[in-house]
Amino acid sequence: MKKKKSLFERIKNIFSDVKKNPDPLKSAIMSFFIMGLGQLRNKQKSKAAVFFSVLLVFLLAELLTGNYQYAMDEISRFPADSGTPLYFFRDYGGMISKGLWGLFTLGKVPGQILYRGQFVETFNKTIPWLTADNSVTLLGTGLIALILSGIFLTFWLMNIRDAYISRKAHLRGETIETGLVYVRRLWSDMFPYIVLVPALIMILFFTLIPFLFSFLLAFTNYTYRIPIPNQLIKWVGFDTFKLIVADAGWFKIFSQVLGWTFVYAIMASASCYILGMIQAIIIESRYVKVKKLWRTILIVPWAVPAMISLMVFRNVFETNGLANQLLYMTGTMNGVSSFLYGIGLQGALDNPIFWFSAVYNGNLAKVVVILVNLWLGAPYFMMLITGVLTTLPKDLYEAASIDGASKWQSFQNITLPLILKATVPAIVMTFTFNFNNFGAIFFLTGGGPRWDDALIPMSMKLSGGIPGQTDILISWIYNLSFANNAQLYNVAAVYSILIFAFVGFISVYNLSRSKGLWEED
Repeated sequence: MKKKKSLFERIKNIFSDVKKNPDPLKSAIMSFFIMGLGQLRNKQKSKAAVFFSVLLVFLLAELLTGNYQYAMDEISRFPADSGTPLYFFRDYGGMISKGLWGLFTLGKVPGQILYRGQFVETFNKTIPWLTADNSVTLLGTGLIALILSGIFLTFWLMNIRDAYISRKAHLRGETIETGLVYVRRLWSDMFPYIVLVPALIMILFFTLIPFLFSFLLAFTNYTYRIPIPNQLIKWVGFDTFKLIVADAGWFKIFSQVLGWTFVYAIMASASCYILGMIQAIIIESRYVKVKKLWRTILIVPWAVPAMISLMVFRNVFETNGLANQLLYMTGTMNGVSSFLYGIGLQGALDNPIFWFSAVYNGNLAKVVVILVNLWLGAPYFMMLITGVLTTLPKDLYEAASIDGASKWQSFQNITLPLILKATVPAIVMTFTFNFNNFGAIFFLTGGGPRWDDALIPMSMKLSGGIPGQTDILISWIYNLSFANNAQLYNVAAVYSILIFAFVGFISVYNLSRSKGLWEED
């Protein structure tokens, strides 16, 4: 097997090849400065026209969306204030230059100040550069400009490489492909990518840009306390990351929320899987009659929209809800309350039971969340594993029976391994879903019960966005972003990055070890 070259070796080979071929290097340099010029030197007029058209479109997009034509006159009439710079690309740049300027600076001119001797407004229709900078808008448009620049850079590098390779082929006496042949070859070789262009554009603008936007917010000081556009947000590097680590109070609460998130994701996934497997095995048993009826009954909880089920259960476990009413009607309120208190789920002998509201009932609320999730998630695994059971080869069980294996041994050595092999990807995906299962928390408990005030650090009380005892990371991020007294967008973005890192690592690691996912026939 041929050994794969390292990046250093590839770069070294490129420089060595360029050194040996000075004439093709001239074509590459010409295309470096003006796209298509190297191809023109290589007598590839059609190809030169294609690359030059890309350059022309890029330049026109910049020029037509800018105000360069007004720059000289307005700079002479409205010079920069003494000791204050004039931001040329901000004032007159086009979509690309102004976008990149805004991405790197996040704005320099807030509202309600004087700039170039004029008063800056929130929005000025007459003189665009007297409109105040909006850091959030600049960040978004800057990302669009960055991606468009990346696309142009890709074509620019292709143009340089093509000029170099084509010149080498010409010097060796080979026939250089014409522009038409080049286009046909691209169409043939890259057809799968060409037909995916619309989907890629959608992914760029509706997935990649929002992801990068939220990712970059983690490196800013963006909170509700910054009244945009009269104040600008700034790049602060890793200061927000340091906050959640250096501040002992923040770190303690974060550790508890993170720990509960992992516990919830593992318990919710494992319990649903185990119960679903038990249900599937029982239904597929030869002793069970009317299997279709039982499958229909057991699948109903999964068929009902989860949000509706969660809101129903929320009402059930209210202080005056159905759960407490049933306990009163059956005369078991005191007994159940004593039992819950005895096993440590309840912090006091209450009558009625405060399932989601009492500060000391955090453990009880967490158990209820897992049980409700079990109601919602077990039917999915029941149907999944039922399908797997129907595909298991019967001859394996016959051979095991002949060898004297018991039913438990057959289950342990045949049924369980084959089920796990077929469903490991589903288990991993269920874990990642539960790790980010916002609805299960928000619609059921709303994050409650709240923490004891004595456990909340003063820095968190002042900033807001305090999590509840059943909040997982994703629901806490919601509180940090949208709670009226919080809106700590930068902190929420940091936690989003951590979730992405945790879930991504766990998913890739476990799926990479799953033979059921990677094996080919």
